Amino acid sequence: MFKSRRKNKKPYKLVSPGDEVLAPCAQDVYRKAIVISYQEVRNNPTLRIKFKSGNMNFVSAQLCYKIVKGIAVPLEKPKTRVQKLCLWFLRRFGLAEV
Repeated sequence: MFKSRRKNKKPYKLVSPGDEVLAPCAQDVYRKAIVISYQEVRNNPTLRIKFKSGNMNFVSAQLCYKIVKGIAVPLEKPKTRVQKLCLWFLRRFGLAEV
């Protein structure tokens, strides 16, 4: 009689190889980096990134951000109210496809 609602289990991914992201390179320091690959290591989404200096690192996607129309958007599911509000604005005005 009632249909059970299925949760959307599609992976939340805003980034693809070749995109620029803000990645942590030191404590509270973020720099632009280029994404080389997106993979899961031990059930944690991980980005392989390359900084402009040539250094290549593996970084958790939860720590990285992408700049969309001047707003820093987390690559993984938002956890704070401010991050959720930013995503709501982007979706509301059609500035990002998630």
